[in-house]
Amino acid sequence: MSNRTMTTALVGGFAALLASARLGLAQPVLSVEGDCPGFLRAEVTGAPPNHGILLLFAPHRGSYRFPPGHWCYGVTLGLGWRGLRIASAAGADENGFAFFEGKAGVLACGGFLQTLNYPSGGCEISNVVQIE
Repeated sequence: MSNRTMTTALVGGFAALLASARLGLAQPVLSVEGDCPGFLRAEVTGAPPNHGILLLFAPHRGSYRFPPGHWCYGVTLGLGWRGLRIASAAGADENGFAFFEGKAGVLACGGFLQTLNYPSGGCEISNVVQIE
């Protein structure tokens, strides 16, 4: 491979990386610690800095897509629509970190959590985590 070809490949790869970051392809990561029922702590890393984050709960996985008119129209969650609700809200710090703490009752055990950024955060979603 010539130096020119290698440089072109590196610049092209770097441009693709920057484009994916601008398009929000880097997904926030949700993790949950604790016992259910009992005290749980959920942490989010990689969220847009200084933006609000909703912690969503649903008893089942699914593919709920926000309808027209919603501020996150077209975004598809990894949660089912039945029983879908906002469990909590928090703000990410300047590093894109946020946490939620609380007690989970027996009905939450086996359910699923996912985060969604507030409208100004680009409607990015995290991975789905089961409450165990």
